[in-house]
Amino acid sequence: MRPSDVAAAVLAAALLGACSASGAGTSATGNQAAHVDAAARPAAVATPAASQERTERPVSVTLPSGRVLPVDVVRTLPGGALAIPRDIHRAGWWAGSSRLGDPFGSIVLAAHVDSFTQGVGPAAELLSTRPGARVHLAARHRAQSYRVTSVRVVPRADLRREEVVFSAAGSRRLVLITCGGAYDAARGGYQDNVVVVARPTRHS
Repeated sequence: MRPSDVAAAVLAAALLGACSASGAGTSATGNQAAHVDAAARPAAVATPAASQERTERPVSVTLPSGRVLPVDVVRTLPGGALAIPRDIHRAGWWAGSSRLGDPFGSIVLAAHVDSFTQGVGPAAELLSTRPGARVHLAARHRAQSYRVTSVRVVPRADLRREEVVFSAAGSRRLVLITCGGAYDAARGGYQDNVVVVARPTRHS
């Protein structure tokens, strides 16, 4: 049962309880006893239905070369930029994106292409990745393989308008993002992003 369904069920139960408490023939003493009994009993905790898909956030990603990067949870900064891990050997999963097991939307991962102190990172291979390449995503209890369908260079200022990147709608997909294009220190670094979109294969 989804959280929204649980909330709806709780609200419905509360409304029904209020109606029955005001019904004819119910004494004040009986109402008080009912309230005491309800307070004494522990609340029932809803459990997921056996048929419900359990979703998990990714913990590692295997790039086309076979290189494995651990995945951290990252969020957006006040200005809207994604707080990518400083370690170039780690990727960040945007907490606002989909998870493994979700039926729709983008799973968004990002990593730095390089660093002044650490050199070139594993994500640099995304710059030369081609459609057809394989990427593997793993969570604690589930995994999924993907096949790259597109590799594009997107101006950094336009990235937030890319619906395929951040949308929770549409078919399941993995989106990998790193920096690319020209580097201009006066304008804040790389001016473009490399966006790799991959679709799930039939078999994980």
